[in-house]
Amino acid sequence: MDDPWGDDPGPLISRPPVLDRGLRLGIPFLLLALHLLVLSALLGTATMLVLATLMLVYELPPAGKETVIPAGILLGYPWWAVAGSIALVDIEVGLFMVWNFDLALRIPVLGPWIRRFINGGREFLAGRPWLSRLYFFGIVVMVMVPFFGSGGVRGSIAGRLLGMSRREVMGAITTGAVTGSFGIALGTLFLREAFIEDLFTGAVAVFILAAAGGALYLVLTRPAMTGES
Repeated sequence: MDDPWGDDPGPLISRPPVLDRGLRLGIPFLLLALHLLVLSALLGTATMLVLATLMLVYELPPAGKETVIPAGILLGYPWWAVAGSIALVDIEVGLFMVWNFDLALRIPVLGPWIRRFINGGREFLAGRPWLSRLYFFGIVVMVMVPFFGSGGVRGSIAGRLLGMSRREVMGAITTGAVTGSFGIALGTLFLREAFIEDLFTGAVAVFILAAAGGALYLVLTRPAMTGES
């Protein structure tokens, strides 16, 4: 892929190329390790392993925020830990992608997988020119809305296609990840309490949220569907 980031070229962190690459590869994994250590210290190793499993499942299609976060909360794990973990894994994956995109494309298996995402991102943006016009907020929407899978991967690809700088892309990914993850978590808590208080009220709330989600999905996918017809 030849189209660069908006802040190419040159080293990102350190002048010597080997050290620069080592830091770019190491820092996202260091953040992930720190993330897991904090979870283990706060909630115990068993809970940390469950949350780590949810994070892994989230990165594997077709799971998304809309399934992984409610599942973790309904299993009895702290809502803030579930939402925070999914938001952080989006940020960690996004950071790895924006710092190591060129290297990731050369890795067997992973490279072709990323290229398929790139092709999908081109088609997605081509069918939704309003996202390109929104620029920063378009990436926020892509990461925040659960229909689009892993926000860190898709957001970084879309940001590269739009020629945004790495800093802009990470700002958008962080905003979308935190807003989307905690929004879904709070919505799950609301629905759970609604069902506990009254079955009919809970059912109505689910219907309203499902209708709103369906309408949003149609709005976001209609341009692409129109282009294919």
